[in-house]
Amino acid sequence: MAQSIKQLHAQIQAMPSDSVKAIVLSWLNQSNGNLSDFERLITEITEESEGYQWGEIDTANEFQPLGEEQTIAMSLSVLEDYQKSKIGISGDRVKQWADNL
Repeated sequence: MAQSIKQLHAQIQAMPSDSVKAIVLSWLNQSNGNLSDFERLITEITEESEGYQWGEIDTANEFQPLGEEQTIAMSLSVLEDYQKSKIGISGDRVKQWADNL
């Protein structure tokens, strides 16, 4: 195993819980339980998420990075607004928009 258990522990500790859950489930479903397979999955997920940043576009059309907690709070606020007003964009319209990109 290329990494020590301590290094794997540090990587897992820094990851969002849903990512850890996805890795564990993938590891259980797609391997024979070998720790090197688990290490490989952690490395793949970490590499995929490197360079990706949560954020928003401000009024000057500039990207403003947000932390995970801020992003979650904003998402919950938007969901709450939708649940109150029921005003939103249908999934079909979003799909049409995405297909046109």
